[in-house]
Amino acid sequence: MTFAEKVKTLRTEKGWIQQELADALGVSVRTVKNYESGDSYPKNQLIYKKMAHVFSVDVNDLLHEDEEFATPEKDDAAYDDYKILRQSFNGMKKALASEKIGQRDKDILMKRVWDLYWKNKDKSDV
Repeated sequence: MTFAEKVKTLRTEKGWIQQELADALGVSVRTVKNYESGDSYPKNQLIYKKMAHVFSVDVNDLLHEDEEFATPEKDDAAYDDYKILRQSFNGMKKALASEKIGQRDKDILMKRVWDLYWKNKDKSDV
């Protein structure tokens, strides 16, 4: 997913219009439109940090344009499920990075996710 797609997706998930994001970041609406169209990127690291805080994501999630989940349009029936998928992934990233959660519990989490994946994959293969 590109930076532009991430910004637009995260903003719409929050239920904000472009003006609200612009106000939260201290930039113009035109700047937000340029971010969402892919015409420009933040030139200041502080904007990335503010954006990460506003959207409750890691700054690196905004900086890296790599393969992400294929997010459908908001009016698509699968949109809510993909929103849950992204939120779950972000929650797992935070949990796995936490120093307060023991490695044994992180291992249990990963095993349960893996088992759940294969259980549901088997059902869909039938």
